[in-house]
Amino acid sequence: MFWRFGFNNSALEGLLDKADVTLEEVLEEEDIIQEAKSLNPKLIEFLSKPDKVKALLNYITATDLEEPQRFKYPFLASELIACEIQQIIDLIVIEQKDELLVPFWSYLDRPAQPRRRASDTTVQPEAGLDSLQASYFCKTIGVLLSKYPVEMMSFIQSNPENLNKILAHLQTSAIMDLLLTLVRMEELREGKGIVKWLSEHGLLENLIDRLDPYLDSEEHSIAQQCICEIIRMSQTSLPESPSIGLNDLIINLKSEATMRKLAKYMLDPEAPNATSTLVNGVSIIIDIIRHNNADLENDPAVTGLYGYSSNPALRPAPVSLADMLKVMSDHVPEFTHLLLKPRSVDGPIRTTLGEIEPLGFERLKICELFAELLHCSNMSNLNNFNVSADNQEGQPKEQDSNKMVKLEGGEEMSVGDYLKSKFVSSKAMPICVDLFFAFPWNNFLHYVIYDMLHQIFNGRMDVGLNRQLAISLLKDGQLTDKIVIAQKANDEECAKPKGMRAGYMGHLTFISDEIMKLFEGYPETIVFAIKDDVDMESWTAYCSNELKETKDRDQLPLGGLRPTEEMDIPQSDEEDNEDTIDGIAASQYSRFLAQRGSEGNFDEDEEDEHDQWITGRDDFNGEYQYSRNSIRLNAEEDDDDEEGGDEEDNEEYDSNDEEDHITHDWTRNYSKLSQPNVLRRIPSHTVNDREEYDEDFDHLADAEELERRAAFRRDKGNEEDDDDFGDFESANNEQSFETITNHMETLDMNKTQNDEHLVRAVKTKEEEEEQHLKQKQQDLHFVADEQEGEI
Repeated sequence: MFWRFGFNNSALEGLLDKADVTLEEVLEEEDIIQEAKSLNPKLIEFLSKPDKVKALLNYITATDLEEPQRFKYPFLASELIACEIQQIIDLIVIEQKDELLVPFWSYLDRPAQPRRRASDTTVQPEAGLDSLQASYFCKTIGVLLSKYPVEMMSFIQSNPENLNKILAHLQTSAIMDLLLTLVRMEELREGKGIVKWLSEHGLLENLIDRLDPYLDSEEHSIAQQCICEIIRMSQTSLPESPSIGLNDLIINLKSEATMRKLAKYMLDPEAPNATSTLVNGVSIIIDIIRHNNADLENDPAVTGLYGYSSNPALRPAPVSLADMLKVMSDHVPEFTHLLLKPRSVDGPIRTTLGEIEPLGFERLKICELFAELLHCSNMSNLNNFNVSADNQEGQPKEQDSNKMVKLEGGEEMSVGDYLKSKFVSSKAMPICVDLFFAFPWNNFLHYVIYDMLHQIFNGRMDVGLNRQLAISLLKDGQLTDKIVIAQKANDEECAKPKGMRAGYMGHLTFISDEIMKLFEGYPETIVFAIKDDVDMESWTAYCSNELKETKDRDQLPLGGLRPTEEMDIPQSDEEDNEDTIDGIAASQYSRFLAQRGSEGNFDEDEEDEHDQWITGRDDFNGEYQYSRNSIRLNAEEDDDDEEGGDEEDNEEYDSNDEEDHITHDWTRNYSKLSQPNVLRRIPSHTVNDREEYDEDFDHLADAEELERRAAFRRDKGNEEDDDDFGDFESANNEQSFETITNHMETLDMNKTQNDEHLVRAVKTKEEEEEQHLKQKQQDLHFVADEQEGEI
């Protein structure tokens, strides 16, 4: 692996240097796959020999290997070929095809498992291909197809029996993937024509025959999976998605002959596995309709999501499903009969809700079929209306060839209206409505029925037979009366102590909305036609009361409205106290904003810089400097702008009922002695200035402290006539230093002074507790720091 870098010390390198080394010894090395992916020249030269390549292919298909090598050697052989070493691929496909590829392909000649019929009860001997070994075989063929598609296609198409060999082993999932890989080769330029070859050699006929109701249900599932995958690969609904386009397989599948054969299988009354055929056959028809929707460009959601081209010249020709729709329309009465008497339901079964009759997968699939057929019947290319002028020219004749259906009287009807006429005559929609109310807990059925009703009530009522279909639902199905009865029954059940709401009530509200829109949009066309057969008074009362209440309740936010101050909600004492606190904090904040606005320095950008506005303190953003004799606060902002505030407001901002969480202001009433060589006062201030300086921190003091300061100022004013301190000025000269030194000499730091003439910066614990108790007694509405910060 490290031969590129000069590290040729691996065990494989030394092994390949031997003259008599065998392939088995090389395969036993752990790093052989890594060396092959790194294109080790010695290993490639060794593996590219014809005898070694033949041995690798034999390991993939061998059945006589011993137990240790039974799983290891086939895996390693397929992985080595999957490394796409060009010399090995050339040797298999081109240079020695007859000696290597032909024997390897003969792996498909092994006996296949016979088709098992439903009546067979005997145990079949194990036959067919090993699934793991078949996966290695198909992986190798896939690598060869990707490297040499033209040569491999020519090899497979050279013998018509090659397709039969693949179809014989279709029970093996890997062989099914190989068949679908061949179909997908149609997307490549080198693989064009493979789908036509598959169609000419009976691929579709073979798959349809597997849906025989007398065969085992596993055969039905295999055929359905293959056909549905081919339909998805051939989709024409989304031109931007990968697709092989309309091809011979799809044309044959939607033809009248194929559809009649499939319908015969699905509706066989005596076949033991007819239900399995019906379920898988309906899945095929649904996929055909969904992946060949001619009107998908009219859907704005799909157009915006997938970038559907609005240019008709760039859009592929729509696939006409008229033959398929006509055949299914002819069999609508038989499908409707199965809704009333299903073949797969033998009787009631025990459930957690008691003994109930199950809906059955058969009836659910028939309802899904009816819903998809309605979608198909509303396509513009299957009706006489809503055909744009852009589609009139340049489109294949297939689009309009079988759009019209001749009736017995010689009249012609579009195939879309022909299906709706069959629905009306067989009363298929009213029967589906009965199933809706008969199975209140099957939400799969409720969604399908709502889809059908939504299409009918939102269709055009001026042309076609959609109006008759809507009237049939309201008159024959008595839809409005059943909705009113179901609502009353649900209300009575919910009123019981352990009553449960019916499972269809949500869809029932949606259906009622659709009926209201229908009545409002077509009062004369619809309402006038059914007024004699429908109890309009009860319906109007239901819409005005129960439906309106339900819609109003559904529009409310989940969990109810958000509580506000205007809502009269009973509150506990604790909640009342919190509301009072919130009101005080809001009042403080509004006064703070008013103060800042009056000063003219209010800025929203400064909100983060003043997180402590609720306490009225402006020193939290300052930087404290410590010295031996004083402590000084260097504020980040000019204090002169802050001194103009109202003293009363400042005291209110300082309110707090938990002073233990606030750092006490130890900066107040310390000696105003400047440090040498730092700052000094010049005697330029008057007494008024001195008083202004002394009140710098008054807004931080409580009531008792303010009284002490006032007494201190009065005593000091009597003793001193002038103040030696003034404005701050730099003092870096010798004279300044001398003045400060002389002043310090007169100060005796060890002299004991009377405490009554000083105001302590720090209170004792007893004083703090006493002050704290007084504050609580005076005002119970002070707010803690955490609560104020949150507000």
